[in-house]
Amino acid sequence: MISPRDDNGERILIVNDDPNLQRVIAEILEKEGYELLLADGSGRAMDLLHQQPVDLILLDIVMPDLSGYDVCRRLREIPATKELPVIFLTAMDGFSSRIEGYEAGGVDYVTKPLIPSELLLRIRTHLSLRRSSRDMREKTTILDAQLKRLDQVRSGQERLLADPADYPEINAAVRFQPTLEAGGDFYDILKLSDEDFGFLVCDVSGHDLGIAYLTGAMKALSVSFTSEALSVQDTAVMLNAALRKFLDYGQYVSACYVKFSKTQMLLDVINAGHPAPFFAPHHAAAHFLDLVGDVLGIHETVTCQTSSFKVHPGDRLFLYTDGLTESWPNSNGKCGSRILGSTWLAKQVNDRSHHPLSTAVHGIVDEMLSAGQGRVDDDVILMGIEF
Repeated sequence: MISPRDDNGERILIVNDDPNLQRVIAEILEKEGYELLLADGSGRAMDLLHQQPVDLILLDIVMPDLSGYDVCRRLREIPATKELPVIFLTAMDGFSSRIEGYEAGGVDYVTKPLIPSELLLRIRTHLSLRRSSRDMREKTTILDAQLKRLDQVRSGQERLLADPADYPEINAAVRFQPTLEAGGDFYDILKLSDEDFGFLVCDVSGHDLGIAYLTGAMKALSVSFTSEALSVQDTAVMLNAALRKFLDYGQYVSACYVKFSKTQMLLDVINAGHPAPFFAPHHAAAHFLDLVGDVLGIHETVTCQTSSFKVHPGDRLFLYTDGLTESWPNSNGKCGSRILGSTWLAKQVNDRSHHPLSTAVHGIVDEMLSAGQGRVDDDVILMGIEF
C-alpha cells in the first residue's frame, strides 16, 4: 500500500541507472526544495511507488531491465499511478522516439546533455498542471451538483487566457466573449524566444462543466508543445497524441496555430479543422487562408495543411472561433440561423483597416453582438495580430 503524505512538499522519483547523472539531477532538484526518491531500475522504482506517493517521475528510457516505455505503460495500468506525470529522460532526440514516449503515456521529454533551466521549467509546468488538474476536477465535481456556481468555472477559464498587454514586443488584441454556459474556446499567446512568438486559437467540442478541465489542460499543453525548435506540424502531431489520452469518446479540438519570426518577418500557419484565418495585407487584397486539416484528438494520425509566407509592416492576421460567424439565438432565446459568415467578417475587417488594431477587434465583435441582440449561443474569440 502507498503510505499517506504527511507533508505539503512535492516529491519526485528519479529512475536512472547512471549514478553520476542521477547525482547531478538530484543536486539540481534538491536546491529547488523538492523531495527525492532514487531508483536505479524499474524494479526498485515500482517498489518505491508501492511504499510512498510521488508527484512526478523522471524516467530514463534505456535501462538494463525494462525500458522506460514499458515502465510507463505499466504505470498507466495501475489506478494509483495512472495519471502520474512521467517525463522521459534520454539521449535519443529523434521525432519517432518522442512520439513513442507520448504514446506510452509520457507527458514530456528531456534530452541529454541536460540543461538545468529547461529541466526545471518542464518539471514546474507539469507539477503545476497536476495541481491545476486535481483542483479543477474537485471543483468540477462540486459545480456539477451546484450549477449556481457556474460563474466560478467561467472566471477560472478566463484567468488561463493570455493578456496581450503582457507582450509589448508585439501588437496583438483579443476579444473573448463567453456564453452563459461553460464553453470550450481557448487561446494563448506564447513567447517562444526573444524574436519568435506563437499564437494559438482553438475550440474544444462540447458545452458542459467538464470543458473547464479540458481548457485548463489546453493551457499546459500549449506551453509544452510550442517552442522555437518545433515546426507547426510537429506541434499539431504532439497535441493530437496528447489529446487522445484524455478526451472523451467523440470529443475533439479544432485549432489554428501561428508562429511568427520578427527577425525574418515570417509566418508559419497550420489549421486543424478550424475556421480559416483572415489575412489583411497593408498594401494588397485581403483574403482567407483556406487551409484544411483534421481536427485533433480523434484520429491516431492527423494531416493538416500549412502555409509559410513573409509579412510586411502593417499587415494584419485575424484568428477566430466559429461562434463569431455561425450562429446566434433567435428572438425566443433558442439557437437561430446566422448568417453573417465569412463575407460579413471580411467586410468588417476591411471597413476597419485604418482603425487601431484593438479598436477594430472589439468593434467587429460588438457588431456581431448587435446583430444578435446582445446574445451568443457559443463562445466567441477574435484575435488580431499586426506585424
